[in-house]
Amino acid sequence: MNLSKLLTFILFFLSASLFSQKNTKHIVVEGESIYVIAKKYGVTESDIYELNPKAKGALLQLKTVLLIPKKSKKTTISDEKKKKSTSKNSESTEIHTAVAGESLYVIAKKYGISLEKIKEINPSINPEAIQIGDKINIIPTKKTIAEKKNKVPSKVEKPAQTITPPTPVVNTPVVSVPVATTPMVCEDELGNTIHTVQKGETLYKIAKLYNVKLKVLKELNEEVVDNLPEGYLLIVKLGNLEIAKHQNTLMEKPVLVPISLENMSKAEFLIAKASEHLGTRYRGGGTTSAGFDCSGLMFSTFKNIDMTLPRSSGSMAVGAGVKIEREQAQKGDLIFFTTNGRGSINHVGMITEIIGDEIKFIHSSVQSGVVISSTKEPYYAKRFIQINRVLE
Repeated sequence: MNLSKLLTFILFFLSASLFSQKNTKHIVVEGESIYVIAKKYGVTESDIYELNPKAKGALLQLKTVLLIPKKSKKTTISDEKKKKSTSKNSESTEIHTAVAGESLYVIAKKYGISLEKIKEINPSINPEAIQIGDKINIIPTKKTIAEKKNKVPSKVEKPAQTITPPTPVVNTPVVSVPVATTPMVCEDELGNTIHTVQKGETLYKIAKLYNVKLKVLKELNEEVVDNLPEGYLLIVKLGNLEIAKHQNTLMEKPVLVPISLENMSKAEFLIAKASEHLGTRYRGGGTTSAGFDCSGLMFSTFKNIDMTLPRSSGSMAVGAGVKIEREQAQKGDLIFFTTNGRGSINHVGMITEIIGDEIKFIHSSVQSGVVISSTKEPYYAKRFIQINRVLE
């Protein structure tokens, strides 16, 4: 009997040690969600739920101990394969030097590759703060390579030089010819024509460049300021896709899909990322910690989950997610207001908490910068317009 008990104890000890080698214990701290923890350890949410079935669908409490699977050797081998494939791709990369007015989006469009791909091969580049002279790796597409091959070098086209007698030097007056500036223009996902503001440009000058009225330009860009910062993305013409989306929103009410557990975790993650900027000053056209406008804060926050929102609050209202009833509001939804006296949407925030009929939201206000406000405040109670569900 003693021998059998000893064998049982040894087997139990060996299985426990093997189990501990495969898994890591994590203690939940304030602000963490399953989504955040999965990102931290490089595993999926499903992996965590598999080892912690009681955590699925339950509210995550502080100091809860979760088992996290360790990466296996197979994963390491696949990672090495990925590195090899990346090194192969790097052999065919080109270097692009950023110039004034260029954004990562404009460069991606220029070379015909996706914004996600250009971010992947340039991990050290901050996509929200491209500097003049930055060296950016580019993997040219087959189409781009073919176009370059078809181009005949200018040196080949030059005919053989013939010797001609020198001509007498005649002093002629130098006439300065104004150089026409080429607008930095591209299209976004909704087909809107986007202009990247260059140094010294004004709203009036851009309106004349695209032959649009100054009033129309301001209506398309509700948060626009007179002193345009260099690199600001300005909508100069609505695309057909955005117009169609707006018409569909008015014609029919979309069926709302309940938010999933995964998206609930994403909402908590987005709120935590936006809250890191509490107290940051307001800056027209700003999308970095140096200063945000209201749509810039939302644009920057949702980039953390690889989601690209339209750049203005008006465009977000018609082009981001689906409009829902106020009673259906949840954390992570976008909330819109009108503060311009014309009734059109020109302000946006993200819902952080719902208490009865009160909605709290984080946003960047002109007076206070990044703050959390409430629909119970008279100013916002009178100016509320709609709520959009973005995490579907």
